[in-house]
Parts: sequence; structure tokens; C-alpha cells
Amino acid sequence: MNVLEMAKKYYPRLWDRERIEALVRAGKLTEEEAKEVTGEDEDM
Repeated sequence: MNVLEMAKKYYPRLWDRERIEALVRAGKLTEEEAKEVTGEDEDM
């Protein structure tokens, strides 16, 4: 399971938006992937 799959599985039950933003900053997710996970259009 890759990071994107894990984010989709765990958001928002176990991982909050801050965790998703941290993954973007760490280069583990792209901003586009983060928006896909959160369903939000805002910049991360």
C-alpha cells in the first residue's frame, strides 16, 4: 500500500488535515493528491 492509498483509507478517521499537509511538505504526496484525499480545493 502506498502513501496515497493509506491517506485515502485513514483520512479523516485516523489522519487529520495537518497530517496530509505534513505529507505534502515531506514530498510524500503532491498537492493534487492531497486535494483528492481531502476533497478540498484550497492550496495545501
